[in-house]
Amino acid sequence: MSENRFLKKFESKSDSELERIINDKETFVEQARIAAIQILKERNGQTESTEKAETEMRAAHEKKVTAEQKFAEKEKKKSFVTDDPEAPELHSKRVITMFAAIFSTIFGAVLMMHNFKEVGNNKARNQVLIFGILYTIASILIINALNIQANLAIVLNFGGAAILTEFFWNQQLGKEIKYRKRSWIKPLIISVIITIPFVLALIYG
Repeated sequence: MSENRFLKKFESKSDSELERIINDKETFVEQARIAAIQILKERNGQTESTEKAETEMRAAHEKKVTAEQKFAEKEKKKSFVTDDPEAPELHSKRVITMFAAIFSTIFGAVLMMHNFKEVGNNKARNQVLIFGILYTIASILIINALNIQANLAIVLNFGGAAILTEFFWNQQLGKEIKYRKRSWIKPLIISVIITIPFVLALIYG
C-alpha cells in the first residue's frame, strides 16, 4: 500500500489545525483526515476527538461498501443476459419495444414470435401473431377515425410494445429468464425494406 502523501505535508501543523482537518469532512478528503488522525495519535495518543473521527469514518466507509454491494446485487438481478450456450437466443425487451414503436406493433410481435419459437411455445406464438395483427389494425382505424398526429400514433405503438414485453414476455417467458442476445440487424433491414413502399406511397400518393 502506498504511503499517505498527507503525512509529511501535515507534520508541521499544530494540534488545533489537525483537529480542524479531521472534523472538516466537507473540505478534506478521507486520506487527509486519516493522516491528521495518525499524527495526532502519535503526538497525544488516542483522544476523544480522534476516536470519534475514526468511528464516524469507519461507519461512513461501511455504509458506502454496503451501498455498493446492494447496487451491484441489484444490477446483477436486472441483467438476464448470459453467455451460456444452453440459454435461448432471444430478441430483448428493448429491441422489441423499439421495433414496435418505430415501425408498428406487428413488427414487435414478429420478433416476439421468434422468441416463442426459440423456446418451443407455439401457443403463445400464435397468440402474439393474432394480437399483433388486431392491435395494428385497431391502431390504424383509430388514427384514421380521429385524424391523430404521427407523434400520438407512436404512443399507440408504445402501448402495443408494453403489452408485448410486460404481458406476453412476463407471462410466457418469465420475468427472469436467462437468455443470449439475438442480433437485431437482419430484422431491421427487413423492416426498412417492408416499410419503404408505404412511406413512398404516403409521400407521393
